[in-house]
Amino acid sequence: MIKKFIFVLCFFVVACATPLTKEEKAEIIENIDHEECIELKFVEGTEAYGGCRLTLKSIRAQNKTTAAIKRNGLDNRFCHRWYCW
Repeated sequence: MIKKFIFVLCFFVVACATPLTKEEKAEIIENIDHEECIELKFVEGTEAYGGCRLTLKSIRAQNKTTAAIKRNGLDNRFCHRWYCW
């Protein structure tokens, strides 16, 4: 757990220091996901490992959607079946 915290802390320090390309960001996220699934004792190359990676990707996508909804102020509306105000 401490190694993961240090890795994430280093990631943020490096991210603030230099701009990363999309490929570099994708590689870092891939490494983090790989380490997370290995830490959870999934064996690389198995169906369970693939499910772990897919779940992490899905969680990240849900978090992006939630952040976009909050950023655009759409989460504070009152909705009742067919209409919102």
